[in-house]
Amino acid sequence: MNVVDLTMDLIKIPSPSGEEKEIGEFLVKRLEKSFNVKKQVVGNRFNILATKGNPRLILTTHIDTVPKQIEIKEDDEWIYGRGACDTKGIIASMISASEEAVRLGYSNFGLLFDVSEESDFLGIKKAVNLVNPELVIVGEPTEFKIVKGQKGLLGLRIKCIGKSAPGSTPEKGISAINELINMLFAIKGLELPFDKELGKTTINIGKINGGTAPNVVADYAEAIMEIRTTRLNEEIINLINKNIPKDSIDILYSFEYVLTDNILLNKFGFEKIIVPYFTEMYFWSKKTKSFVFGPGQYEFAHTDNEKIKKKDLEKGKKIYLEFIKTFNKD
Repeated sequence: MNVVDLTMDLIKIPSPSGEEKEIGEFLVKRLEKSFNVKKQVVGNRFNILATKGNPRLILTTHIDTVPKQIEIKEDDEWIYGRGACDTKGIIASMISASEEAVRLGYSNFGLLFDVSEESDFLGIKKAVNLVNPELVIVGEPTEFKIVKGQKGLLGLRIKCIGKSAPGSTPEKGISAINELINMLFAIKGLELPFDKELGKTTINIGKINGGTAPNVVADYAEAIMEIRTTRLNEEIINLINKNIPKDSIDILYSFEYVLTDNILLNKFGFEKIIVPYFTEMYFWSKKTKSFVFGPGQYEFAHTDNEKIKKKDLEKGKKIYLEFIKTFNKD
């Protein structure tokens, strides 16, 4: 089975976060033909570690997708479908490269596929304990550029407590919605940190809830925001705390920025970039050297037009194979 056919087979198996068991079983059956395979249970699903020898190098990515299946099709140039570029095409390229490496006699490397990346990171939080490699290459659609750094990710809930009253006499109540709006304007007006490598810290207010009815003064309101950070997250929280009440903030999650060792990256002759989005490199960076690399264009991920070029799948297979060969020579 070639890399294009394998990609199509993977796309045909729906695997939104929480429902990865079927695709996991498919992958285990395939990988057991060439590798020593271990399952790591995560709820009703599992991570997969497939190794040959003592793995110094790990190729890894996630097997879950965002929700909502879309039409699966192909033409001469593209494959379309949920997960095409994020990340089933990458999985296919990694597996095809690894199987070829085994046929050529290479050893001491492995594949690791985890669950729940698109939701709560439960998979990767356990997966990092499975193996102790010298280098991890995280697969994401990067257009064959090496991601040497990524911004941090800080999720906050801003909450306001008001006092209800009839909408006809708003002066007798305290509108939590009005208070929330004031707080959000204060946050949006902050001068956020800038880093010469990572760029500007940015804020996205992604969700707002509040009130019970248009004729009632709202006694509660909240906003959920994500901040892509370029300094330590604690600095950003302290900055916000100076402008709105401390007890109005709940920290939902907090992951710091990552910058990779440039000496390591000089081994590989690909363009190096910094990205604003979050990847599992964060978790690996706490344990070993890592970077992000893969075929596909990030702009198509999570969209109704998710797709990947067939020639990029073949190129991805070839480059992942070269990574394995290069690391085996050291």
